[in-house]
Amino acid sequence: MTPPRRAQRRGIAVQERILDAAVRALVEHGYAGTSTLRIQQMAEVSRGSLLHQFPSRDALLVAAVQHLAEARFNELSTRTAWPDDPGERIRAAVMTMWSTYQQDYFWAATELWLAARHNAELRDSLEQQERVLYRQVRTVTDAMFGEPLNQHPDYARVRETLNTSMRGVALTYAFDRRNALRDPHLPDWITLAEDALLEARP
Repeated sequence: MTPPRRAQRRGIAVQERILDAAVRALVEHGYAGTSTLRIQQMAEVSRGSLLHQFPSRDALLVAAVQHLAEARFNELSTRTAWPDDPGERIRAAVMTMWSTYQQDYFWAATELWLAARHNAELRDSLEQQERVLYRQVRTVTDAMFGEPLNQHPDYARVRETLNTSMRGVALTYAFDRRNALRDPHLPDWITLAEDALLEARP
C-alpha cells in the first residue's frame, strides 16, 4: 500500500472515530453537554485532528447523525430475507420500522432537533440534512414493504402515519424505559397497515 493511500485510510478511520464519538456524546450527555473537547476525549484524537476534519461543533454533530443513520439505512436496504406472505411482510416491515426508533441516531437527532429551536445556524444546517435523510427513510421503508404493498394507493399515507406515530411514541422512552418489543402500540400499527394495504383494490 502506498503512503498516500495509508494516510487516506488513517484519515477515514479518524473521521469515523470522531463521528461515532459525537453520536455517543449526544446520546449520553445531550446537546448542551457535548463539547468539542468531550468529543475529542471520547474519540481519543488530538484537537488538531478533530478541527481539521470538522471546524465547527454543529457541523460535526449534524454530520455524525447523518453518518450513523446512513450506515443503518444501508444495512436495511441490503436485507433480502422478507416473508412472501403479505400479512407477514407487513408485520416484519412494521417491526423493522419501529426498531429504527430505538437506535442511537434517533436520540442523537432528537437532541439536535430540540437544540435547533433556539439556534438558527444549527436549524439551517439540520434542515438541509433532514431533507436528505427523510428521502432515505422513505426509500428504505418502501423497500421494507416491497411490491405490491408499496404500490397500493393508500401506501404513502400509511407510511407517513406510521413514521409520525412511531416517532411520537419513541420520545416517551426518554423518561419511561421499557421493552420496545412489547410496546402496546405495535399491534395497532400492524392492524392499521393490514387494514389499509390488504383490502381489495377497487
